[in-house]
Amino acid sequence: MTKKEIEERLYQEMHQNIPDKEALWQKIEQNLPEQTVSQPVRNRIHMSAGKGFLTIAACLLLTITGMQYLKTNKSENMLSESSAAPAAEIAEEANNDQAAISEEAGGTVSSPEILNYQDLNIIHNQTIASQVNLSRLGTHGEYFSEDEILQDTRFFIDVKILSGYQDTESGNMHYTLQILDVYGGDLNLSEITLETSSAYILEQNHEYVLPVTADLNLAYECAPQIEKTQDENLIIPNGWYTLMQSNAIPVLYTSYGKDDYFYDRMYLTKNLNLDLLIQKWQKL
Repeated sequence: MTKKEIEERLYQEMHQNIPDKEALWQKIEQNLPEQTVSQPVRNRIHMSAGKGFLTIAACLLLTITGMQYLKTNKSENMLSESSAAPAAEIAEEANNDQAAISEEAGGTVSSPEILNYQDLNIIHNQTIASQVNLSRLGTHGEYFSEDEILQDTRFFIDVKILSGYQDTESGNMHYTLQILDVYGGDLNLSEITLETSSAYILEQNHEYVLPVTADLNLAYECAPQIEKTQDENLIIPNGWYTLMQSNAIPVLYTSYGKDDYFYDRMYLTKNLNLDLLIQKWQKL
């Protein structure tokens, strides 16, 4: 904080902490010389009149306020120092996880602080996305709510995207999905078709874990779907707080338009965390 900022703060607190401004003015007026004008003395005060008393009062108030400020500032510094250790431990744990993933991926991770989606162990293609007009898709201004999504979910299905295209009339996306596994229920289907207006594209040959409704529609369209990497990790939006364990690592995702909220709110986490989400869902 600069000297000027300290002075301004002390000046404001001085005026706020004066218990009885009228009584203070009366004391100041009693120390002023006789006035020859009929107007109230209070309106005629200059810095040269009653300077001694005003200076003493101001210095006293500044001293008291300054002591309070220093005491508060000292407390804040102590609090900051006490919280530094756990923050450092969390950062160290995240760095260790990042180093382990970097080794598993063959050292392709470009940064110890944040991962790039392009560096993860997945197929990097835009077979479907390159043919899509994103301006005809969106997220409908919906908010991500894990609890509401789980309430709407009838199945969690592990799928591989076989193909996809955008309807020229409606603008919606149509996908053909191969069902690899079903969590928490039975679904005697090997393939399904899916229609959605979500701007978050499901890419061909990528694997996803999709929460779907009873009529096999996406349980949410306002964020990227849970994606599986080829080394059995999960790429998730941060709205899935049950999946956000201590080993979650931030991922800079592909941006899907100017209204994309999640491109810098994605994380890489362990596939085992999915069990926690399924268990929570099954208890609803």
